Formats: sequence, C-alpha cells, structure tokens
Amino acid sequence: MRAAVWNTRAALLYSLGGWTMLGAMIHYSRTSGGDIAGGGQPENGSDPQTQQGPHQEVFVTDTALGLRVTTIVTYREVQPPITRLLRRVKSFFDPNDVPPSEN
Repeated sequence: MRAAVWNTRAALLYSLGGWTMLGAMIHYSRTSGGDIAGGGQPENGSDPQTQQGPHQEVFVTDTALGLRVTTIVTYREVQPPITRLLRRVKSFFDPNDVPPSEN
C-alpha cells in the first residue's frame, strides 16, 4: 500500500514539473516575439552588437597533393526558444554567465 501511494505522489510530482516546463516554454516563446526561429526584433534595438549580422570565418588548408580546402564557418545569433529559455534559467543560478564560445 505504501509503495502505491509513493508511486502516485512521484508520478504527480513528475507530471507537474513537466507541465510547468512546457507552460514556461510556451509563455516565453510567445512573449519574446512569437517567432519560432528567433528572428524577431532584438530586445535592445539601440545596442550595436545586437544589430550585427552573421559573421564568417574562412579557413584555408593546403594538402600534400597540392589541393586547397576552404572551410567557411558562419556564426549566427539566432537561437531557438528553448535555448534562450535554458540560458535564462541558467543565469539565475550562475550570475557570471558568459557566452558558450568563451568557456
């Protein structure tokens, strides 16, 4: 009998947490502009860093056979809503949050 009660309470707690996370994701995606791809207006329009477009890095490598390999890496600031939500939640616990490229 005790196991059944414990199992019911654990299932209730687990489902409550899942629905809370789902509701937070929906709320956050709707209040941040509603665009699924994250291509809405930047939060701070006067910040010049948010107005920069994607930047590219070009890597050129010469092989032993005389071939040249060019690799172009394009970095964009577009993030899916779940990534923005998780970074915001993480910032509550780690106030000295830096972008992941600097870690």
